Amino acid sequence: MQPSFNKWLPIALMIGVLAGFSVWLTVGWLSVNIAGWLGAVWALFISWGLYFAGGAKLSRLHKYFFGLTGGIVFGWLTLLVYGWILAYVGDPWALPLTVFLAATSIVLLELTDWFEYAPAYFLTYAGYFAFVFGNFAPGATVEMAAIYFWILIMIGVGFGIVSAVVKDKMFDWMRVPKSQRQTVFDRENRGMYGLMQ
Repeated sequence: MQPSFNKWLPIALMIGVLAGFSVWLTVGWLSVNIAGWLGAVWALFISWGLYFAGGAKLSRLHKYFFGLTGGIVFGWLTLLVYGWILAYVGDPWALPLTVFLAATSIVLLELTDWFEYAPAYFLTYAGYFAFVFGNFAPGATVEMAAIYFWILIMIGVGFGIVSAVVKDKMFDWMRVPKSQRQTVFDRENRGMYGLMQ
């Protein structure tokens, strides 16, 4: 059984407040106080959403960290290795070959225990390119852009943790039984990712 509308509305409002704050943080404070940054609120939403897609378990925090960080590292390595591969195979084969190597490596990591969260790798892999080529850190090297993007991604994980903890506290305060705290998404997500926990 899922929570009633009246019990779920405060949760939705809390998430809305955090989402608004994330916009202020990235478009306002960070872009003003860290030279050259442009608002990239979307980066926070990648990891914030992924935290819940992966089950929102603090016990899996190391897997989120390695997956999200690993995708950025693979993105940076793609830019680094691409030039070398380009010298050997030329266009149009260099970029597809480079991405092939990265994607194959990411999928092979699914055979490990700590490094297996492939969706995190792929989302930050793509996000890193959007951050660099979208010029969200103008004038930054690809290495500094990776660091800036990583900071935003980790802030998003923080938003995920805060929203999960506050949600549970709010349900406790409203005396919502644990059996009535899961939405349809939560139940389906548990079924999909139950084996990964």
